[in-house]
Amino acid sequence: MKIKRPTRSPSGHRCGASHQRAKLTTEQVKEMRLMREATGASYAVLAAQFGCGESTARDIVNYYTRIAG
Repeated sequence: MKIKRPTRSPSGHRCGASHQRAKLTTEQVKEMRLMREATGASYAVLAAQFGCGESTARDIVNYYTRIAG
């Protein structure tokens, strides 16, 4: 059985869903971006559905954070 290692940034820090404080999975991030593109859902709607803040939803759908996810 192969052990999955956490994703690391070039500086060696954990990033994305492997970060110890991550609230959303990579699949949820993809789904959030698809919902925004397909329906134009507001940040408030996305935040409520995925259990995060509006600024987090904004940053994710605009690729400011979770760029690889």
